[in-house]
Formats: sequence, C-alpha cells, structure tokens
Amino acid sequence: MRVPPRTSTAQNQGDSLCHLAVAPSQTRVNRIDAAHRRAHDAETFFCCTRLIVNARINRSLKLLLCFVLLLTIAALTVLWIVHSAQARREGELKLEGLKAPVEVYYDGWGVPHIDASNEEDAYRALGYVHAQDRLFQMDLLRRIGGGRLSELFGAESFATDRFFRTLGISRYARAYAERLEAQPDSPHVKLMHAYQDGINQYIDHGGMPLEYRLLMTRPDYFTSEDIANAMGYMAYSFAEAFKTDALVDSIRGTLSERHYRDLVPSWPDQLPPLRSSGQPYIELLTPMLEQIGQVEKNIPTGQFLGSNAWVVNADHSASGAPLLANDPHIGFAAPAVWYEAHIRTPDSEVYGHFLAGIPFPLLGQTRHHAWGLTMLMNDDVDFYRERTNPDDPEQVWAVDHWEPLQVHEEVIKIRGQEDRLIRTRSSRHGPIINDLPGSMERQPVSLFWSFLDPDSDSTQAFYGFTRATSMAEFEAAAALHGAPGLNLLYADADNNIAMWAIGKLKRWPQSSNGFSLLNGSSGRDDFLGYQPFESNPRIINPREGILFSTNNPYPERNPRRKLPGYYAPTDRALRLEQLLASKEQFDLSDFKAFQLDDQRPVALSMIADALPLFDLEQLPDELREPAARAAGLLASWDGRYDQNSAAASIFQRWQDALSEALFADELGPRYSFFRNTFMAEKTLASLYWKPTSPWWDNRQQPSLDGRHSAIQHAWQNAIAGLVADLGDDPAQWQWSRLTSLQHAHALAERIPFGEYLNSKPVAVSGGNETLNNMVFDRGEARYKIKAGPSTRRLIDLSDLNATLGINPLGQSGNPLDGHAYDQAEMFNEGRYRTQLFDWLSIQALPDRLELQPDSRRR
Repeated sequence: MRVPPRTSTAQNQGDSLCHLAVAPSQTRVNRIDAAHRRAHDAETFFCCTRLIVNARINRSLKLLLCFVLLLTIAALTVLWIVHSAQARREGELKLEGLKAPVEVYYDGWGVPHIDASNEEDAYRALGYVHAQDRLFQMDLLRRIGGGRLSELFGAESFATDRFFRTLGISRYARAYAERLEAQPDSPHVKLMHAYQDGINQYIDHGGMPLEYRLLMTRPDYFTSEDIANAMGYMAYSFAEAFKTDALVDSIRGTLSERHYRDLVPSWPDQLPPLRSSGQPYIELLTPMLEQIGQVEKNIPTGQFLGSNAWVVNADHSASGAPLLANDPHIGFAAPAVWYEAHIRTPDSEVYGHFLAGIPFPLLGQTRHHAWGLTMLMNDDVDFYRERTNPDDPEQVWAVDHWEPLQVHEEVIKIRGQEDRLIRTRSSRHGPIINDLPGSMERQPVSLFWSFLDPDSDSTQAFYGFTRATSMAEFEAAAALHGAPGLNLLYADADNNIAMWAIGKLKRWPQSSNGFSLLNGSSGRDDFLGYQPFESNPRIINPREGILFSTNNPYPERNPRRKLPGYYAPTDRALRLEQLLASKEQFDLSDFKAFQLDDQRPVALSMIADALPLFDLEQLPDELREPAARAAGLLASWDGRYDQNSAAASIFQRWQDALSEALFADELGPRYSFFRNTFMAEKTLASLYWKPTSPWWDNRQQPSLDGRHSAIQHAWQNAIAGLVADLGDDPAQWQWSRLTSLQHAHALAERIPFGEYLNSKPVAVSGGNETLNNMVFDRGEARYKIKAGPSTRRLIDLSDLNATLGINPLGQSGNPLDGHAYDQAEMFNEGRYRTQLFDWLSIQALPDRLELQPDSRRR
C-alpha cells in the first residue's frame, strides 16, 4: 500500500511562511480594488445625486417659474377685469348722438355733476355714467319685474320668473313701450330714449361690471320695456295686499266676526260689510302665499317697505325758509338703492336720487323746490273669485254670460337649459294669480292691480317734478302719476309746503270693503273706475305750518272720506308728532336727531302696564334671578333701541312671544305669513289694550286663556330664550348681540366665495318702527336687519349748498371701486355729508370727464 510521503515540519513551516509572505500583498491589492470600487461607487452616487438634485432643482425652478407665470397671468387678468369694470371719471370719451360737448364733474363721493347745453345731451350722459356705476343693478331690477332672472342665474330663478310673469308685468311693459313709441316727440320720451342710448353706448364701449365676468355672460341692450319692468317691481313691493288679503278672508271664513273686526283696528266702521259665503278661501291663494314666501327670499335686490318724510314752513325754520326731511325705507343690498346725480342745462337744473334704469329722479331738489316720497299704503290690489263653467274650465261667468279666459303663452329662457314655455290666463278683472304648478284645478282667482292699467304711467310725472317752476306746475305733474300710491311732500322757496296722495285711487263698490276675496261673477264688486285727482287726499299750506308722513293715514274727520289702506303701526307717527311739537323752530341739526331717533313710546306704555303682571313665582327656579334682573332693566328703560341697550332685547323678545301667544293658535301654519306684516304689529298694539278680545283665548292650551296668562307665558318664553341664546346675565343681552346689518350682494349665494361681495356685518341702533327704522323679521333667534333708511336727506331751501345726505354704502356698484363702500361707516354712525350745488365749487373739482360728440354711426 502506497503511503503518501511525509513532509517535514520545516517544510510545512516554510510553506506556511511562503503563504504568509504572499497573503499580505494580495490583500492590499484586494483592498485597493475595493477602495477603487467604493470610490467609483461614491463618484457614481454623487454624480447621480447631483443629477437628481439638479433635476429636482430644475423641476422646482420650472414649477416656480410656472407659478410665477400663473400669478402674473392671474394678476394681469384681475387688472384687466378691474380696468374694464372701473368707471371713467376723468379724461375724454366720445358719445354718439351728442349735439355738443358735455362736462361731467365728479365730487369726492363719486357723484356726477353733469353740465350740458341741452336736455337730451344731459340725459344721454346720465345714462352712460349711471351705467358705469350701476349696470348690473339696472339689469337685475328690470329682470325681476320682467321675469328674466333665469337667463342669468339658471333654473334656481325659474319659480321667481314664473311668479312675476303671472302678475302680468311683462305684458304691461310691452304695451307701455308701444305707447311710448307712438309719441316719440314727447319731451319725456325723448329723454328716456337718450338715457337708454347712453346705457347702451356704455355696453358697446366694452364696459363690463365685475359680476358679468364672474357669471361669464354679457348684458343685453336696454329698451323702453325695461323701465316699465323696473317700475312694476317697485309697485309690487308696495302692495301689502299680496300678503294680507287672503289671510283676512280666511279669518272671516273660519273665525268669528269679532276676530275679524279686531284684526284690522284702523278700518273705518262705516265701510260696507263684506259679503262672504262663510267658506275659507285661503286654500285658493295658499299657492300664491307660499310662492311669495319663496320668491322674497330669492329676490336679489331690496324691496320698498315704508318711509318717513316731514316738512316745516318758514315760521318753524331757524333759517327763515322751509325745511324738508326724507328717508325712504327700502331693503338693504349691495349696491345701495339710490344713485345720486346733479344735472344742469340752460333750461333746468335738478339734484336727484335715481332708481337703477329709471331716467328721472324720484327724490330731488331744484333751486325752486324740493320733494320727498313715502308709501301711501292705499289698497290698489283686489282679488276676485272666478266662477268656472262646469262644461268648460276655460270659461268664467261674467254677470250674465260665460266669457272665455284669455290664454298667454310666454317663453322663459333658462341659462344652461332648454327654454320653458309657460301658460298663464287672465279674466276681465286681470291675471289669474293662482295658476301655479299643481294648482290649475283650483277655482281661479284673478288679480285687479292699478299698476296694470293700460294708461298707467309715472315717468311723465317724475319728469314734471324736475321742470316745475311753481307749486301749481308741480301739482299738475303729480296728477299724472298712476301707480303705486305715494305721499308726495313738497316745499318751495316761496314758502309753500304741501302733501298730496298721488296715484289713481279706486272708486269703491258699495258691496265690499276690498280687503278680502271679491265675487268675480256677480258684477256687484266690479271696478268702478278711478276718482279724479282733485278728490285725492291733500294738505296744502296748513295753518300749523308742519306736515309729516310715516305711512299713516291722512288726518280726516269725515269717516266716509278716509282712504282704506294697509297703514303702518302708529309708533313712528306718535314719536314724530312728539318731536315736531317739542319746539317752535327747527334747523337741520334737529332734523338729523329726528332721523336718528330710536325711541318707541308704544313699547314704553306696554312695558309700564306689563311689569306688574310678571310673576317670578310662576317661573322655573333657574329663570327667576335672570328674570328679576331683566325686569329691573325694563323698569329703567328709556324705550330706545340703542345698540348697547339690553332692555331693547328683552322687550323685543317678549313682544315676539306675545304675538305668537295671541295669533299662532288661531292662524296655525298661516302665522308665518302673518307675523311680519304691518297688520300683525298694528293688531298687537291695539289688542294689548282689549282684554276681552277673543284673540286672547288659547285654543291649543286653554290653561293659558286670557290676557294675563298670555303676558306671563310670553315673559317666561322670552327669558328662557334669552338665557339659552345669550347667557344668564341680562346685563350682557345688548341689542347689538341680537341684531346686525349686512348688505348682501346678489351673487353672495350664487357663486363660490360670493359671500366676500357682501359688506361686513355691523351693529347699529334702531328697530322695527322706530324713526330710525331698522326692519327685521320677527320670531327669529337673531334679527338680521333687512331694510331701513335707503338714504337720509335734509334740505334747507335757504341754502341748497347746506343740503345733507348719506348713502348706506356708496355711489358705485363695483365692489372694487373706491366709492363702493366709502359712506358705509358714516351711515352706520349716524353721520352725514353735504351735497354740492354750487357750480363754482363743482367746476374746481379735480375729476372731470369730458364727453365729446362722435359722428360715427353705430
């Protein structure tokens, strides 16, 4: 067997030494290679990192550059939008149709003072500058009355459009335009056309208010129909009957005669009794009432709700010339309602307050006279129950024969959707008002409305006010006004003062009082025509030397001559009568204090009576201490709705609860329609002093029957509500915590971020039916002021340059303009500004826009 050779130890050791000798050298090589690899990997890593970092830097740089570019584009877009929306108040513009240059001077508040060589040029210029500031507002006002909001806002406005089309305003507007076209040489028609041409030239020049950019649309041209549509919306706002006649008829049909008589305490007892079948007809007009409730929530401009005005002659004026004050109460919105402008030509001069789209001022002053307006509150609306033919529902009985209903088909254009065809009907009395979806099978109810009279026109009257040179000429112009009914207060430099009820006043059938649904088939309730203007209520140069209107009836001792109407509660009238009797002579500082007065004497008398009836022992334990302190605040209250007053909050909540205790159980779901009417406030103030009225009976909770129980129960509910909403310390229940004033823009709830177009909510003094009338809906946890003084004017005819006024927001309707909100703080704080009437001062103003004739044809 072969055995492997054995190696010696030395040899083995040598081999090991050789191995050891070789190993370190190879290891170094391997380590060097590894180091090289690591270095290469590191270099590769750093190169890759640099590439990645560079790529990221490039990407970030590109993103940054893109972002900067987008910002630049956005900024340029905003600047372009702002520039295209901005009113031109200096420089030179060319207008077609001008016969000579027109100078427009802008004062520090953005009010244009127009100096022209003839009236047509002046009103063409007015149309242009009015559109610069208020085009979108003009557009909205005409669209509401004409039923055309859906063209801007889409299907959400269809119900509103349908309602106003049902009223027949658009049909009246078409007939009105045809009537104007038939008299093109009439002075007021020429000026209306010139005014609208100015508006349309502004549109042609590319003027585009911000709202159209946001809505991505354009305005269309203005026509004569638009004036009638705008006036129609104003007339609708004045017609309280839309909200109350159906309720009154329901009460007459379902409750007792005493309920009915106590509901409207100002009705003359001598009015003929209403003939009623005893059946409630509320169901016939419920669709209309519900529609009105929805429509008025969605109307994008303010409604006309009331007004104050008063005048004193020279005997009661510290300056020795008549003084006039006026503050119409209209819904607050952005922009504000009135647009101020001053116009001078060789033939006339007027400083006026204009409604959007209407060429003549409703409020104004010349060097000879000044005038103001309040709502007359007359009943110019009647509803007729029509009797249909059982064999043909398209016919109704007309005294002695069947008469076909007229059918009207109209198209409502809806943005983003197909046009919709609607079908409305009318009888000999007027439009069928309850032809709404789901209600076509009901007994038809037709609407008689003085505004829809084919001969009704107001623009000629407003034009006449600006041109009159004597009280006789002014009165002749007043006689031309058709509808709505207004109180016209007047003062002139010849020391005349006057107040006329203007508008066509109906002759009353002997069969009806006109406040409920009438019989449309018998003929006995039919319209008898209008009384002559000479028979309208009026007061001229009274011996007392003082006249005022707060939407109250004319003082008339003969009950048969009292004009039935939907008059305001007596609070403002009583307070103003007190103030005007407080001294012999007044100046504008006195009148300023009157306009800002926020005391309610009626509230003080109610509280003085109620305080002894508040029983703390009947309250839950946790409410007794707050109630005791609240009663103490009421006991020392001065009746003022100052924003810092806690007592005002306590009284208002108690009054709301008392109204609900009186009316809600009888009226049921109809109470929500009733509680915010003039009738509700008036009736509560009257019934409070009638403990035997059946309205004090509580049908739902007999244990609460009677006046005393209702007063106590309302007190408990008011305290519980205030504790829940404002805490248990009555000293912290300031009026400012319950109320706020915010002017809402039409797009606030219609576009993203639209709420930024609203004004900021602010606290203000005043309440419902104080002279500083801040109107809010009752029955809410928080009172959002919806209407109030739309302007405050104070005029001393001894010095027109001392005229004071204020706008709730500003002249401009462009939210980005410097004159959009520049008067808001002053208005909220009760401050005024002067109105320029002196042309030497006006011509020294730095902002001047020169309008030159342009001979090119459009």
